[in-house]
Formats: sequence, structure tokens, C-alpha cells
Amino acid sequence: MSLGALPLDGTDSAVSKTANPFGQARAQMQPEAKPAHIVRSMTPEPFVGDLEPFLVYSRIDILANIRVLIDQQVRTTVYFNHNDDFIVTRILSMNPEFEELIFDMAVEHRTNEKLMASSGLTVVALVNHIKVQFSLNRAEVTQWNDSPAFRARTPRSILRLQRRAAFRAATQITNSPYVLLPPTLASNGKLDTTHLRVIDISATGFAVVAPVGHPVLAVGMKLQQCQLQMAADDAFDVDVEVRHLSVYKDGFGRDMCRAGCSLMRMSGAAEMSVQRYVNKRAVAAR
Repeated sequence: MSLGALPLDGTDSAVSKTANPFGQARAQMQPEAKPAHIVRSMTPEPFVGDLEPFLVYSRIDILANIRVLIDQQVRTTVYFNHNDDFIVTRILSMNPEFEELIFDMAVEHRTNEKLMASSGLTVVALVNHIKVQFSLNRAEVTQWNDSPAFRARTPRSILRLQRRAAFRAATQITNSPYVLLPPTLASNGKLDTTHLRVIDISATGFAVVAPVGHPVLAVGMKLQQCQLQMAADDAFDVDVEVRHLSVYKDGFGRDMCRAGCSLMRMSGAAEMSVQRYVNKRAVAAR
């Protein structure tokens, strides 16, 4: 059966309107179950002007990105109902000639009905440490390999965001982000707090500088409940691990320590805030 023969206006559908089209859908994930690792890494990026350089408009490149999702059977999150609900699914197939793609259904009939009633869908996936995101106008029922599925028009653009630690952005000397370390007990019996300036940052980690021994840092050290301050009104709790250390002398002859840290825990809001900062710095450096 040719998928291209099925119009996207809902007429002449291959699925009977009187039958329940969701009865044999492949089991995926119900929107009520929101695992923390999915929410943290797969939340949609709000489209703002600084993301424009990371948008792909070439039809060839768009189809190539979707083909990777299909060939690698990448688990893909489709958000709907103003991003309040989502399903985890797979892109099953696409038909470039008719500009449509096919993706799997959710388990519950009610969830699928809510998705069909939504006029805007956001698709998010993580491929080889690169976040891929695109929008679909709407979806409707079709058949794929004799099972019910959704189909939608192929997107007009795709957002690709590098998420690897190697993609780091140098911070500004003034108004740079900083990290507030957990308080430690000083020799005078009082709690001592330490602020470290972030000198570069990525979606997965950052580097800080401090005088040698203040504070004492070691490779493998895990620091829980630190506060990452991106701006005056933009702070988040994070857990970090020290991955490497290097010592150098600054312009005043002081022994300084540069510590490369990996982000071990961060919220979806913190992740998006860091990514937006990295995007802005990358654009400014061009």
C-alpha cells in the first residue's frame, strides 16, 4: 500500500472511522510516566532568535536527519497539548515524494486522541550527542505494516544543538557565570562559602579557576548541591564532578588552579539556560 495515496486532510482514510484505530498500537510510553532522565534531556527548546544559526532549512539535510532517526530506531519524544503531554515513540518511515513521515502510536486510546486534537507538535530526539528538534502542524491516523500509526507532514526546518562537552563557549570576563560551592567548616568553626568564576561552559560541563588550595580540589571529587549562577535572576542547583586539574601562574605571579568539571545532575530548566548561553556566546564569537 502506498502511503502517498493517503491524503492528509482526513478524507479517504485507510482506517475505518467507526473502528477503534488504536487497539493494536505498539506499546510505547504513556504521558503520565515522566522519567526524570527523559524530562531533563529531552525537553523542547523554546525558539528564540539566538537559535537561528542552528536551524537547518535544506530539504536534503532535513530528510537526511529524519532518515538517521529511522535507521537507528532512535527513541523520539513527541510533545503536544502546549507541551503539557508527550509520548515516547519512533519515526517508522517517511515518504519524501509526498512529504510525510510516519511515527508510532502511544498505548492509550485517550492519549492518541489528545495528540490528534493538538494543532502543534514538537518532536525531540538525541542522536550521537546532538539534540534534534522539529515541529509538526498536526498528526492523523494511517496504517503502517498493517498496524495503526500516525502520519504528519515533514518539517520545514530542523533544530540541531551540539550537546558534547567539546562544544564549549568561553564566558565573558565581566558578568560571567559562577558556581557557589557547598559550605565547608572553616578552622574558626564557621561555615565558609566559595564562589568560583566559570571561564568556559557547555551543556555537559564547565571550567572554573581559583587560587591553589582555596578551595582544595581533587580529580574525582564529587560536589553535591552546588549552585550554578548563570545571571542575577537565573540560578540552579547542580551536582558536579571534578574531572581534571591544571596549575599555572596568573599575571600577578600567583599559583592558580583550573578545574574542569562535569555536570552530573541538572534540571531541564538549567539545561536550557546553559544551552541558550552557549548559543549566544557561539553566535557572538562568529
